[in-house]
Amino acid sequence: FQFDLVPTAMNKWADIYTGITKPATGVTNFAFETATTAWTGQGENFISPLRSDYNRWKLEEVSVALVSVTSRLVGLESSLNDYGIVPLHGSGTTNPQTMFAKTMKYMQHEARVPMLLTYRGVGSGTGMVEFVGDAASGFKSYNHFGAGDIPMDKAKYDTMATKGEKMVHLPFCMGPIGIFHHVPGALLTMDACLLAKIFGGNITTWDHADIKALNPGLMVPAGQPIKVGHRVLGSSSTGGLAGYLAKTCPASWTFGACSVCPWPTTAGFTGVDGTTGMQTYIQDNTFSIGYMEAGRGHDFNLHEVSIPNKNGKTRTSLQSIALGGVAQAGAEAVTSGVFPSDASADWSAVNVYNMPGDPTWPIVLVSYLYVKKDQTATNPKTAAALKAFISRILNNYVGVVEEFGFTSPPTLVKTQTLTAAATIVYPTGMKSFIEEGATNPIGGMATNVISSKRIAFDDYARDVMTAQILSLQATVSSLTANGGITTQLHGSGTTNPKNWFAKAMKLMEERARLPMVLTYRAVGSGTGQQEFVGNSASSGMSYNDFGAGDIPMSKAYYDQLMAADPAQAMVHLPFALGAIGIFHSFPSGDLGGAALQLDACTLAKIFSGVITTWNDPAIKAQNPNINVPANQLIMVGHRVLGSSSTGGLAGYLDKKCKASWSLGSGGVVAWPTTAGFIAADGSPAMQSFLKNKMYAIGYLDAGHGHDFNIPEVALTNLNGKTRSSQQSIALGGVAEAGNQGIANFPVDASADWSGVNIYDMPGDNTWPIVLVSYMYVKKDQTSTDPQTAAALKAFIQTILQNYDLLCEENDFTPPSTALKNIALAAATTIKYPSGMVAFEFETDTAAYTGMGANTISLKRWSFDDYERSVLKAQIVDLTARVDMAAWKPEPPAHESSSGDAGLIVGIIAIIVSAVSICVSSGALLKAKGTAKADPSSTATMIGMGQA
Repeated sequence: FQFDLVPTAMNKWADIYTGITKPATGVTNFAFETATTAWTGQGENFISPLRSDYNRWKLEEVSVALVSVTSRLVGLESSLNDYGIVPLHGSGTTNPQTMFAKTMKYMQHEARVPMLLTYRGVGSGTGMVEFVGDAASGFKSYNHFGAGDIPMDKAKYDTMATKGEKMVHLPFCMGPIGIFHHVPGALLTMDACLLAKIFGGNITTWDHADIKALNPGLMVPAGQPIKVGHRVLGSSSTGGLAGYLAKTCPASWTFGACSVCPWPTTAGFTGVDGTTGMQTYIQDNTFSIGYMEAGRGHDFNLHEVSIPNKNGKTRTSLQSIALGGVAQAGAEAVTSGVFPSDASADWSAVNVYNMPGDPTWPIVLVSYLYVKKDQTATNPKTAAALKAFISRILNNYVGVVEEFGFTSPPTLVKTQTLTAAATIVYPTGMKSFIEEGATNPIGGMATNVISSKRIAFDDYARDVMTAQILSLQATVSSLTANGGITTQLHGSGTTNPKNWFAKAMKLMEERARLPMVLTYRAVGSGTGQQEFVGNSASSGMSYNDFGAGDIPMSKAYYDQLMAADPAQAMVHLPFALGAIGIFHSFPSGDLGGAALQLDACTLAKIFSGVITTWNDPAIKAQNPNINVPANQLIMVGHRVLGSSSTGGLAGYLDKKCKASWSLGSGGVVAWPTTAGFIAADGSPAMQSFLKNKMYAIGYLDAGHGHDFNIPEVALTNLNGKTRSSQQSIALGGVAEAGNQGIANFPVDASADWSGVNIYDMPGDNTWPIVLVSYMYVKKDQTSTDPQTAAALKAFIQTILQNYDLLCEENDFTPPSTALKNIALAAATTIKYPSGMVAFEFETDTAAYTGMGANTISLKRWSFDDYERSVLKAQIVDLTARVDMAAWKPEPPAHESSSGDAGLIVGIIAIIVSAVSICVSSGALLKAKGTAKADPSSTATMIGMGQA
């Protein structure tokens, strides 16, 4: 420990010990065995350094690794030792989920102690049942608080009363429910009775006379069916619509004020799960209609139906909000005595539908927190967090109510609510959190102070920059949740699916209740295989939890795995198909406007250095219009290290033209070192090379080349059809190649697949260079950490089942059903640790079980993703305006086509560019913020690393 011994003359211990008064009897001094002493060394009073155990040896082995994390632990230690992690979990209505997410995020990064706060947006109905509990839970809550946009229904309120439980309703905001549609070019008006007939299934076509009567200018195809989207399970937005229709037009609406309605099952009615499901349904289905929290519809620029209020004023909710119509509805409700003075009474009949007043919106919901009045049995730390959360929500901390399109309750209602909150009984001795407003020296550093001085949340850009706080939260969670361990999963391999994997992992992390850290290192298929197989330094153990490549495991590596003692069987899990394209930077003018065409043998000669100039006769024969400077050198870009795109090109050339290609079929090629051959380290480097170097040629995953609009070489397939990969993909040529090559895949996924390829498959539309993307997974996972194994199983399921359609989103082609079944069957042969608790996926709302520790729930919402999706929608909208402004009828010959339209296009284009830069800069800043959180990290951002 780097101290010096005191000089011998100073060491008086022997003398001091002699002078100490000891018990008269029974004292036997311990002796130290410094050298081996047979027999006596086994005495009871011998302390021997020769006694050791595995743990001591293991601790010595990992001590070096512990040094790197010591600095982090020091900062967390005091908080963890004297306070511990503070959990708080709620569930209920989806409408305020982003407001809750932001408030919780604020609390987490402004608190000194580690907090784990979550809110699961599952609808008011599910929030109620999880708040009340059931027989399985002894009617104890599954959440610490519930939330709904309707009061607790009478049946559930009575159940709690029977069990001796009291609750309080805490109104915290008001918000409109809007009716949205996707009828192209239509501005629709509908009254309550017309809406009742549509949502009740009595009017089924858009050209119905009742619709035409209110919308005489509506132009729709004759008999065009109405596609009605409705919520499933318990939903406050359903309750709002149904309550309004039952109150305003009971003669046409026979379902009553239901939050779970008996919707028609006829054609045209589609159940959707959650607000996001409704938003997606309306966006994706022309001639559809549905309902949702109005702010969400406005955020995504959905078209809204105008509705008349009680005073006969017809407008949209957006127009009503601008006139203060939601607040006016609340004020009218207070005047009418709608809200009970006792917050713990039965509020089931409370509503503010169709209130009088010129600006009012007729479908207004009041959002409530449901809180048990007696919190004395709640964990004191959770109770303190609940009290602080209630305070922030009721006091509209940093204006989150208005920020998310809601309206604060009238002053009288707020006063009643704060009084009701004060009646909640908390545990004896609970240490409440204190808000630090003005700077409080010394006191502001107390463990129970939530301080706005700790990086306040201002706007979206600052939110992105504070992503480093999320890293700290994950670190805190890793010390406490799951016995102090964060679930980790780390993979490496091909660059091509890096964005797909990154998003899938991000979604898993956000949707899990337990803390997870999932990473994928994009380093190329060859390096992914090396790290999967391991080396002597790792005793043949993998450096990653799974590998990935666009080529099968090489025979050499496969044999190395099987030769290990014991053998390490692996499985190939095909998950996507992708094209490799040949791209160039030949000036289009020099090609006479035609696409550059090169057959396999000419490509083989170019990439092997036999053909070195663009005016070579073989090239001119296939491109007769080519006009190029004499002896113009061909600049050939090639990948370094192991690369699946190199393997795809080499494998194709080896199969098609062995006479001209002698460099093999592997992912590592001994490229010529002559002038004109340039090494590119990864896909981004190849893209840059082709964009910046004239008269160049190279190869890329086709989607990457298309994304950057790089010109492409047209290839001829086995059936003699010549086209680019982009043209082939549009014709289904990649999928067709996969179907044609299904017989090439072994039935046994753990066999040697090194010879498998689907190059140059027959078919008119096929693309000749198609790669199959695989996950490499060890078949025996019984020795893997159970949490990592569970995460691996869940990630495999996410990728193979193509959750969230990320395969298509990232320009890959899903495998055929037959090939997918091979992968799914192989996945079932993987052996996982005994006692492993697998993750479950909550896609449709599952009351109770959805709050399980090992549930990955689509109902958990990320505020960052919400903001990003809003910005993207705004970009799409602005882009559409650019297109509209750019289009104009052909002007008469005597008129100029220039003028204001060009100026408008320029201005809107600048706006689109600015917003796009914000989105991309936000992602970059978030990555930088995460990197700064760990000064020892040398990793690059996912998606920006080596290809």
